[in-house]
Amino acid sequence: MPMSLVADPRGDVGAAVDALPEEEFIVYGPSDAKHTVTVFTDVNCPYCRQMHNEIEDYHLFDIRIRYAAFPSVHPDSLPQMEAVWCSEDPHRALDEAKAGRPVAAEPCDNPVADHLVLAQEMGFFGTPAIVTPKGEVRFGYVSAPDLADLLEQEAGSN
Repeated sequence: MPMSLVADPRGDVGAAVDALPEEEFIVYGPSDAKHTVTVFTDVNCPYCRQMHNEIEDYHLFDIRIRYAAFPSVHPDSLPQMEAVWCSEDPHRALDEAKAGRPVAAEPCDNPVADHLVLAQEMGFFGTPAIVTPKGEVRFGYVSAPDLADLLEQEAGSN
């Protein structure tokens, strides 16, 4: 799937994402990474799985990934993503779910429904939805080198 820019975002996507508490994300990568992107993801999305399988490549390009939930692909996505966020080890649970293995966890207060509503309000139409630091959105798989190039261009346009 080629990446595409949101043609008609509803509101300030960057500000809306920045308003989410950091503890609501499942984060991969060091806090001092050069770049941080927020990825609205679905555990059943093939392109999301491809991106997650290459998480170390993003780290090699000094990109930190903050996952937010956008369970939109399959009817099982919402309960699976809630189980991931409620797991004692959300990183391991997300790794398992992205590998197609079911995750079980006791229900808990979680941000999954709030993330879904936000994504819908922002006009997101697919996963992964990659939100850059300046609030631009790319839909679909973007390789680590391509994302690094995009982020460098964005950083240079200050």
